Amino acid sequence: MKKVVLSAMALMFATVGFAQFNDSDVLQIGVLNSSDVNQIGISNTSDVFQLGLTNVSDVDQLGVLNISDVDQRGRFNNSTVYQEGVLNISEVDQRGRRNVSNVVQLGVENNSDNYQQGRRNDANVFQFGHENESDISQFGRRNDADAIQLGSHNTSNVLQEGRRNDTYALQVGVGNDSDVHQFGRRNKSVSLQFGTDNGSYVDQHGFGNTSLVGQLGADNMQWTEQYGVGNTSLVGQLGLGNISKVHQDGLGHNSIVLQAGVLNNSNVVQHNL
Repeated sequence: MKKVVLSAMALMFATVGFAQFNDSDVLQIGVLNSSDVNQIGISNTSDVFQLGLTNVSDVDQLGVLNISDVDQRGRFNNSTVYQEGVLNISEVDQRGRRNVSNVVQLGVENNSDNYQQGRRNDANVFQFGHENESDISQFGRRNDADAIQLGSHNTSNVLQEGRRNDTYALQVGVGNDSDVHQFGRRNKSVSLQFGTDNGSYVDQHGFGNTSLVGQLGADNMQWTEQYGVGNTSLVGQLGLGNISKVHQDGLGHNSIVLQAGVLNNSNVVQHNL
């Protein structure tokens, strides 16, 4: 009986010790920086570095082996990270003033990387599922990027440089890929993907260009390139294996491509004289 009691006590202490093996490191240099870290589970890791004035970081981890790394340098930057599940990874790097980053990860092995340099940039990521990956990089002022991923193995990459560029990416399904590059001012990209292995690639340089993409099905692919001022592209794909390519260079071009079915192919090229 004595051996049984001692064995039970040893197991209890071992379990408690293992369950408390979360790790949190906070380094603050400056004035009025604020960090709040809450960890519930096993082997979660949080690192927070704040250099400057009145930066705010809030990290909540619930689960096993989640990793959060927050680096804030500047003034009035704000970061929120919520992780629930197993092996989710979030990296937030903010440099400048009044940048905002919000990351929510629910599931297993989701990965988010938000980098912001400048002023008043805003990045929001929501991941629910398994092995979704989001990478947002913003340079400049008042750029806004939103990535929502529901499913498995979806990938979203956003690079914005300039002022007031706006990207919204929604992925529902498996293996969808969205890449958006925007350079300039007031460019806007909206990408909606539903299904499996759809690919959307948008590259916009200039002022006031707009790209709208909707994909429903599997293996649809679209490329949009717009260089100049006030160009607009709308691409809608419904079905399987459709391909669309749009290239607009200059001022005020408009293109609408709608594909429904299987293995349709479209190529649009527009230039000013």
